[in-house]
Amino acid sequence: MKHKFVMPLLVLLLAGNLSALHFARWSTSMGSFTAEIYDQWVPITANNFISLANSGFYNNLIFHRVVAGFVIQDGCPLGTGYGGPGYTIPDEFHPNLHHDQAGILAMARTSAPNSAGSQYYITLAPTPHLDGNCAIFGKVISGLDTVLSIGQVPVGANDRPLTPVTIDTLRILDLAIMNVTPSDSTTVTVNVNELQTFVVESISSLPTQFDWYVDGEPVVGMDFILEAAFSTPGSHTVVCEVSNSDWAHTITWDILAEGSAVEEDIPPVIQGIEISPHPLREGATLKLSSGSGEPFQVSVYDLRGRLLFEVPELLKKGSEWFWDGRDAQGNRFPAGTYVIKASSASRTFSRRCLIF
Repeated sequence: MKHKFVMPLLVLLLAGNLSALHFARWSTSMGSFTAEIYDQWVPITANNFISLANSGFYNNLIFHRVVAGFVIQDGCPLGTGYGGPGYTIPDEFHPNLHHDQAGILAMARTSAPNSAGSQYYITLAPTPHLDGNCAIFGKVISGLDTVLSIGQVPVGANDRPLTPVTIDTLRILDLAIMNVTPSDSTTVTVNVNELQTFVVESISSLPTQFDWYVDGEPVVGMDFILEAAFSTPGSHTVVCEVSNSDWAHTITWDILAEGSAVEEDIPPVIQGIEISPHPLREGATLKLSSGSGEPFQVSVYDLRGRLLFEVPELLKKGSEWFWDGRDAQGNRFPAGTYVIKASSASRTFSRRCLIF
């Protein structure tokens, strides 16, 4: 079987300054809905919203503006459309984000650039004329029927609902997706019988579960990592369901396997990363035994997929680095099992590491 590997940079995990896909839940007087927040694409806008939500700013506010077939709007502490947090943020746009459907979450502002603060709107239909004018930072992914119902309430002057629609709570859920490798935004092309590594890195203070499926059938992954090969040419799917007691998120990869189904004999003990001695007690040498001459970034993760430590230099095939089992602050990792990954621009491989 031929092997194809791919792997990410190992950095010290500081949740406050790592971009991610976050999730927010609204509990309103008309029902609940959930949106994904695009911190990875528009970090200024998303982190402003996340900070306000975490502070309780939006709790007990109302949707002060409802325009049927257009938007519902919230975020004014005065309930009039003229209030804000006392500051403004710069406009932020990303080429992947468009007002192309109902449920798009974006910042409301005046006619002046860079005038958004806390007010946001949710679209009730495609509104492409707003592209490039208002900063999109999320999308409703559950409970869109609630949003559309709010968009149908009777209104009076200034598009204000006659019966207030109250936001009881707006909170950021305890699950964020830090990285998906390879990207799930385009079809992943592989050769038949080529081993492909799939990685979903997440962060949560709660116990997190990773359930993997290949072509609809459950398979066993290494927690946040799955290695899979496809023996027949054509279309396939790989799915990872990441869940905890607060939220669940599904990542789906569309796979195109090309070539003929011919098995190739490869020694079964091929390792992309050699660890010696292993298990690790006082320290170990990490050596790349696969790859061409391309540089690899090496990282250490716990079994929940949290990035813990970055090897401070790039490694190539045959190069070595001594690791003493400590993090960047010099603290020794507790005894247990960890995952060491190495990644270049074209491949990734990983290996479990046991620390005594």
